[in-house]
Amino acid sequence: MGAGRDRIGVHRIRNCWALRREGLKGLWVDAEVAAGDSPALVLTGSRRGRAEIPLTDIRRIRASLDEGKFRWLDSFRCLIWCDDGRKFVLVPKSLGNVSYRDLILEIARGMKRVGRFDRVERGQQVWEAALYSVFMVAMALLIAYAGYDSLKIYGSTRTSDIVFACITGGFSLLLLVGSVAIWGDKKRPRPVRSFKDLRGVLP
Repeated sequence: MGAGRDRIGVHRIRNCWALRREGLKGLWVDAEVAAGDSPALVLTGSRRGRAEIPLTDIRRIRASLDEGKFRWLDSFRCLIWCDDGRKFVLVPKSLGNVSYRDLILEIARGMKRVGRFDRVERGQQVWEAALYSVFMVAMALLIAYAGYDSLKIYGSTRTSDIVFACITGGFSLLLLVGSVAIWGDKKRPRPVRSFKDLRGVLP
């Protein structure tokens, strides 16, 4: 691990295209935070390849959670941008959420030790949050137009049409509120306030 370093723990994560691009080969990657004189995140491919990321060279690290319909469908990801232009993506293996969570928390602790905790963020990419919001606004407008078109064609004297318009209007309002919530504090990228805040986007 190099002079003046201590091994804290090894965490196994899934290999992905972004890591393979950096020369890490195999089905999985062993990740560990080496502490000491020059703390770094060290990634080692299960077959071959090794990448070392000094914590002082990390420009930004962002953990995100993409919530599924059910808890077991949640998708976790952590992006790391380096000062030298390299970009790494850390994702958990199947049934490896605990190892992934411990790794991200260990990286965050290391960032705090080197005085760069302000570079630890949570949230999705800006374009991802914007895409979800725009989709929900579009759905709200479509549903609202369906209710308006019903009243326009059949007139507003029929009780069933009025009820249909009210229901579609309610759904439209709900989608608009949801689009605001998505763009709000929950999904938009922002620096974490504490380790408890970071755990909110971890398994």
